[in-house]
Amino acid sequence: MLTPYYADEWLTVYQGDAATVLRELPAESVHCVVTSPPYWGLRDYGTPGQLGLEPTPEAYVEAMVGVFREVRRVLRKDGTVWLNMGDSYGLKPKDLMGIPWRLAFALQADGWYLRCDIIWAKPNPMPESVTDRPTKAHEYLFLLSKSPRYFYDAEAVREARDPAQIEWREKYAETIARWGQRREEGIAPGTNRNDGLATQANGSARNLRSVWTIATEPYPGAHFATFPRKLVEPCIKAGTSERGVCPECGAPWVRVVELGEVTATGGSATGARARNMAIVSPLGQNPKSGAFNTGTFEAHEHLTTGWRPSCAHAAEPVPAVVLDPFAGTGTVGLVAQSLSRRAILIDLSTDYMGQLLHRNRQAPLGLGA
Repeated sequence: MLTPYYADEWLTVYQGDAATVLRELPAESVHCVVTSPPYWGLRDYGTPGQLGLEPTPEAYVEAMVGVFREVRRVLRKDGTVWLNMGDSYGLKPKDLMGIPWRLAFALQADGWYLRCDIIWAKPNPMPESVTDRPTKAHEYLFLLSKSPRYFYDAEAVREARDPAQIEWREKYAETIARWGQRREEGIAPGTNRNDGLATQANGSARNLRSVWTIATEPYPGAHFATFPRKLVEPCIKAGTSERGVCPECGAPWVRVVELGEVTATGGSATGARARNMAIVSPLGQNPKSGAFNTGTFEAHEHLTTGWRPSCAHAAEPVPAVVLDPFAGTGTVGLVAQSLSRRAILIDLSTDYMGQLLHRNRQAPLGLGA
């Protein structure tokens, strides 16, 4: 019987090897995983059995795939994994190893769906003394799922539109209108290389993009690689239901979203453009496209009018469960609790248990990260 290092209503902490601990957790019991494993060949944390010190990249990737097989077992079929991975130089001087993509492809080959590669752009990267290549200022965040359809709350992570784009559209509104008029007059689409720009929406929010510019976050403790809270927050918001999950079967509650006022109009919005402007179900069903036709489109506000269960049970929802199998100082748990989600944290190092608990016991529930 696995005994937690610490447990309360919102937080459960295990000290030990990730794969070993995961084998003791119930199957299909976790809604979302957000984690940043030790990078290969980067640091020795002084803990026997730690990942990242394997003699070759291949051995490291093999070990990671083994851990994530256990992650897949405890993750619900409608769950997601958000995996942060940085790169390193290794086998010969000046040779970038490509570890993030080696791992991503290995996980894909092992059965995971590789849904998106997200660029974590760092405006305050670590300084480097190199003069024969650019300074490294990004890492990868991979969105993985165990099923083709899964919970994803796009409404929770909509982002503000680029003011420069809005200003450009306002400045050239007359030109854009002329493009639309040319279509009405029968000029074939594609005659002008700018044809179709009028279909870009000018609403107050847009679908989350795959480049996230987030500064690294200093932490006064001894841990070298603290997850920025702002990097974790959109993962948890998109990957778990804000309203909660069914206490009987664990199914997430989903938003009831309606179209509000028109925020933009434009010319032809067929195909991918139209689908991108529609409401998409958080469980992966086809988008509603009734607001579009082959001639013009209207972009609407997305209004959350309520929540509904995605199962047949009528019980009041309970908080979703977020897991980090490589918890470090516990940033994922801190953010999860601040967003009113339960957290399960695992870390091999006994040295970080004190820091992890100190941070997480002070987490204000439901106040945002």
